[in-house]
Amino acid sequence: MFYWVATAAAKKWAGVLLTLYAFATDWLTGWHGLNFVMRGLLDEPAHLATALVLLGALIRVRETQPDQCFGWMMLACSVLIDIDHLPAEFGFKLLTNGTPRPYTHALWVVIALTAAWAIGRFFSVGSGRPQPTKFELILAGAAWGISAHFIRDIATAPMSFWWPITDIAVEAPYWSYIVALGVIILIGPGWRLACLDDALWDERNYDANKSETRPDSDQMSAR
Repeated sequence: MFYWVATAAAKKWAGVLLTLYAFATDWLTGWHGLNFVMRGLLDEPAHLATALVLLGALIRVRETQPDQCFGWMMLACSVLIDIDHLPAEFGFKLLTNGTPRPYTHALWVVIALTAAWAIGRFFSVGSGRPQPTKFELILAGAAWGISAHFIRDIATAPMSFWWPITDIAVEAPYWSYIVALGVIILIGPGWRLACLDDALWDERNYDANKSETRPDSDQMSAR
């Protein structure tokens, strides 16, 4: 199933449709004024759409798909990070005392996950194991997924992005979110990023988990 999801996400026209969906959700539904359940039903699919746009760009850059453990974790964490809102909904302010959003809605979470992944890769490579462990794939996927979540969050409502350094609320203009997605959609083959570890795109890992033939590079690029 991941094969088909990722193949569709890699198409630029799919990125445009996903962006239009997120834009329509934010500007036409008025979800900010709804109750917690209704907000979630409208807001979370838009977060997932944002993560799919980002995943599609990563696939186009590498011209192949990542290990599905990484991919599923990225998509899941783009939504699951909002579980940290639940305590406040039940009257407990342990994660939101003095901040507009929970303390875990901040850059430090991405930094911590990335650091843990980097340490894992260091020891894996040092021990002569070029293949990433499942734990490394989970950490990397979580870092990318939460990053995708924050791309949208910081443009839809204030968040204490720099906590614990400061609890000052930060909010970017909404147009910056749309522009960011537009730039991400434009990303194509050849845009090599040093932060994309080859191990996450190891074809042996992916081929072991699918029976379909991997599409060639012009199939992975939107026309």
